[in-house]
Amino acid sequence: MVSDILQQYVAGLNSGNADQVAALFAESCDFVDGGARPFDFPDVVASGREAVREAFRGVFETYEVKAKIVKLNPNSMEYDVFLAGLEIPCIGTATLDEQGKIKEYLVRPR
Repeated sequence: MVSDILQQYVAGLNSGNADQVAALFAESCDFVDGGARPFDFPDVVASGREAVREAFRGVFETYEVKAKIVKLNPNSMEYDVFLAGLEIPCIGTATLDEQGKIKEYLVRPR
């Protein structure tokens, strides 16, 4: 179920462990995080599990990241990400593959 994976995604963000986050994604996946656009952060874009792992490794090496779910929906969640001294309100939408891994995850400002 998508909501379970989204909860695991937030747990991964809070762990600061790129391997834990990447394990949620399909080998062939697309990740586009534009949630911090209002704060002039560039989008984080990755295609493929290894690229997702490397993207999160870079984020976790640069920032301490914490996240909190505000509202869990069937295929999306509203959540707040805390990094770089900012509270970033986001909404993320996930599509899963047949194995229950994330094949597409899109994040936008909320």
